[in-house]
Amino acid sequence: MRRLTAHLVVVAFVISCQMVSALAAQRPYYFAVSVEDVDRAAVWYEKTFDLKRLDDTTADDGRWRIVNLRNDELFVEIIFDRRHGESARDRGIAKVGFSVADVEIVADRVAKRTGERPEIVTSKQHGIQILQLRDPEGNVIQLSSAIAEDSR
Repeated sequence: MRRLTAHLVVVAFVISCQMVSALAAQRPYYFAVSVEDVDRAAVWYEKTFDLKRLDDTTADDGRWRIVNLRNDELFVEIIFDRRHGESARDRGIAKVGFSVADVEIVADRVAKRTGERPEIVTSKQHGIQILQLRDPEGNVIQLSSAIAEDSR
């Protein structure tokens, strides 16, 4: 019985490791934002994250529009949707976050593309540096990276 229990524990461990591996995020990372001004949002994401426009689709009746943007690291879907009333804006995300290797590098790249370097906040309590970007529609993209142990 003990041998069977030990085997079951090992099998459960292997299965859980495989699930964690299968659930690990792969590039490009994806998120979607609900906006009122698709063109303004698309230009901001293209400029800020160096994304290329893949497509731009509008419903025949104009009640929805989707623009897909992408680079090797990121895939962003810009959505305008009025199918369920005057504005579906309140159903969109307000904040999305990703861990990155170094927020300082990201801040430098954003500064190069936009002319303005975003502020980086260090949270010693959480052991991370945080950079937040706000798109023209108010959605927040939060990027974080670990701080060195000796900096905590």
